Amino acid sequence: MSHHLYTVVIVGAGPGGLSVAAALLEAGFHPEDILVVDRGEVGQAWLDYPADTHLLSESSPTKDDNEIANVRTSEVFPNIPHPSHLMYQKYLDYVAQVKKIPVKKNTTVENVFFNPEREEFVLNLRGDGYLTSKYVVWAAGMYYTPNEDLDMEGCYIHYAKLPYLDDIDAKEITVVGSANGASGVVMQLARPGRKVTLVVSREYQIPMPIDCLWKENMKFVQDMEREGLVDIVEHFRVKRIYKEGERYYLESEDGKQLSSPEKPIICTGFLLNIEPVASLVDEVVEDREHHVDIDQDHQSKKQPGLYFAGVIGRFPGDTGFIISFREFGEPIAQSILEHEKER
Repeated sequence: MSHHLYTVVIVGAGPGGLSVAAALLEAGFHPEDILVVDRGEVGQAWLDYPADTHLLSESSPTKDDNEIANVRTSEVFPNIPHPSHLMYQKYLDYVAQVKKIPVKKNTTVENVFFNPEREEFVLNLRGDGYLTSKYVVWAAGMYYTPNEDLDMEGCYIHYAKLPYLDDIDAKEITVVGSANGASGVVMQLARPGRKVTLVVSREYQIPMPIDCLWKENMKFVQDMEREGLVDIVEHFRVKRIYKEGERYYLESEDGKQLSSPEKPIICTGFLLNIEPVASLVDEVVEDREHHVDIDQDHQSKKQPGLYFAGVIGRFPGDTGFIISFREFGEPIAQSILEHEKER
């Protein structure tokens, strides 16, 4: 029995994957040659976010940093500058319908390998099926596995595992992480009668101009420091965290030490969600940030034909917000188009 060979299979029906699919259709690929698969619904990752999650990037009549595929977010939620995760999932589903993007829902890819004899990728699915394609675009997101690279001896809590920060009643709390990643956590925790210490590896400096919500959050944390609600400890790169007696100790790479009566909350980001394609791409770690080793077209240097989109496909220095990785769609589509012309 013959098996349908897709030109492109895109794994992940979030803003990254849908941006690539829309760009491929715009470039002239036929819908039957493209398939987007997702482990759940379109935009499933957004459905999984904690309650009251809102986008940090802004949607406005003059500047829509959350739109993809030239579909305005106002078509789904007008006059809401920072939509909730549920609103944005509805928007992504709307984009898939408007652009007539073929999506196969509730489909989990277990692993991917390349068959050199047939010059095609094989995507094994959970259950009993598989897909084949000439190209694969991995856009499965990276907000599932917390970054646990620190030596912590079991004495920490990653903020991704704390859906209800309001339930914390400690009087002293230490938060460790990158400046913008930790700001929202600090804002939720700081209040009169509580000491919140924010530990960052660099200077807590706000990139100018202050033109989006995450920068506003950083400024708000600075204001809280002036009010005595927050203590910001700069240039403290945590090497390990351990418990001694009733206190937790944070040790820096240059030998400095801090202590906390409660488990520190770690905001060190997330690891790449690339396990099913890990054998087909090299991983690079720079300054504790994980990136895939890709060329200027977002293609794996190790395995041609495998592309990375969305937040996984970003280069060092990219913001990681939708306004950045929605732009990956066109170069990936054009690269695939050029390769098809050469076949």
